[in-house]
Amino acid sequence: MNEHQLFVRRVRTHVTKQWKTWRLILDWTVVLYGVIPFAIFLGYQYRLLWQGEIEWVSQVPMFVWALGIGIVLLRNPFFVWVERADVTLVAKRSLIDKLKHDSLLYQALKLGAMFLFVLSAFMPVLWLDGWSVASIFAFGVSLLFLTGIHTWIRYQLTVRRSHWMLRVTATCVTFVCMYALLIDSPLWSAVLGSGLVAFAMYVGEGWLSRHPYLSQELERSEALRTAFDRALLSTSGAIEKPSRRKRPLYRPRPNRFGTARRTTAILLYIRTPRHRNLWLRLIPLAVTGMLLVPSWFKLLIPLYVGYVMWQERQAFKQEMERHPFFRAIQERTHS
Repeated sequence: MNEHQLFVRRVRTHVTKQWKTWRLILDWTVVLYGVIPFAIFLGYQYRLLWQGEIEWVSQVPMFVWALGIGIVLLRNPFFVWVERADVTLVAKRSLIDKLKHDSLLYQALKLGAMFLFVLSAFMPVLWLDGWSVASIFAFGVSLLFLTGIHTWIRYQLTVRRSHWMLRVTATCVTFVCMYALLIDSPLWSAVLGSGLVAFAMYVGEGWLSRHPYLSQELERSEALRTAFDRALLSTSGAIEKPSRRKRPLYRPRPNRFGTARRTTAILLYIRTPRHRNLWLRLIPLAVTGMLLVPSWFKLLIPLYVGYVMWQERQAFKQEMERHPFFRAIQERTHS
């Protein structure tokens, strides 16, 4: 197995692991009742956006659009696909060089795919604002170049463990350059962009030749490879979130909600991460839907939330009736 095949195998294993994590969290009911209706709604809104029927879009200032694009594109998940065994057991310089080359190419392809998606979603706003096709194409190329430079700089500064103010300054400069592109100010974009290119060449010198920060790169890659699974599983309630904060013990009255059985059931429902996170997602989605869904379609949102509440109540009631603890309470109550 050569270096390129090893890199492809690691990427395939990582993607398969992420897919299995999604499958573990999202069952067919979530896709059927959540993902598919939301995708249909977004498609309908996107068609209305192209037709110019969403009037509030033209009133949004370019600063807000630049901030939204920056939040999506200026994230930095880039890491090298080098593991500790490559350094400690193999210790082959050509292997590390090839893995770094492939990591850079893989990141560029991922960034390009994300950029095409963001630009295709944002293109109607520019078209309705009076931009020509050539202007949109030039904006896209400049934005892709700017995002790539920012990703490279942030990665190098993070690996070198530079001061956090330097990393924040690089992001702010990139954001100002992005805002200058949107307000059609080529001078500011050229000045700031050229400075970013020079800085990227300075901080990235010797990245493939000397490997001066290989131990930090290994730590970052190990952390980011497991960050997705750990965050998704902990958010969904499959694993508990680690908390170093000592919380005071909550000791309610046994009959705070009427009876001891009802009080225990409500507290158990609220403290279960799976149930709690369901409502932490559903309530903001319902509020957003009430603001965005037009006319009488708003009635469908409370009906859907009520249907979910009824399903949750029935499922939790059946679950509690089978629980030995609640069976003991019920028998003690009847006796």
